[in-house]
Amino acid sequence: MTTLPATPAASGHRSTLVTVVAWVFLILSALATLGALMNVLILAVMPAATVDAIVSQVTQDTAVTHLLPAPYQFMMHHARLVALIKLVWWAAVLIASVGILQRREWARRTFVATLGIEIIVVILAFVMSQSMLMGIASQRASQSRTGQVPPGMGTGMALGGLLGVGIVAILLWLLLTFRSARVRNEFTSAERAA
Repeated sequence: MTTLPATPAASGHRSTLVTVVAWVFLILSALATLGALMNVLILAVMPAATVDAIVSQVTQDTAVTHLLPAPYQFMMHHARLVALIKLVWWAAVLIASVGILQRREWARRTFVATLGIEIIVVILAFVMSQSMLMGIASQRASQSRTGQVPPGMGTGMALGGLLGVGIVAILLWLLLTFRSARVRNEFTSAERAA
């Protein structure tokens, strides 16, 4: 009687890529969760009047503050809400990372959704920061005698753009990898074995 050879997915093979990505995201999300928890605790014990006074003092600098896009202004005025959202977000990424290590299908789907959301967030943050920097550059150019942008500002914006493209490329590659049939099979075979 002939037996069929066991495929890697059927034999419970765990790819190194998935394990490494899970550990990297587990460590990063654990650190980010601790940092977000610290922010929430600091804001929880700090009187609201103190937070409002700090925000008011920062917003007094109208030379730069009026150039901030509306989402940044909202975040400045709602520090507690933003800190709580960050805590929930990073805790969810931490839980999904543990689930990926255990090869749970729900964790893979959560991780794919997380990557998609992060791609959108990085793109939006890049666009908003570039528009803000363009406003600052034009303001500085109008105030200078030569009417030129300060040296290095264009290079900094280009490097920021390159960094943003690199981050989006890595996140997109991870998203496509975790949606691939090979990785999906690894997670479904682990679910059947459990």
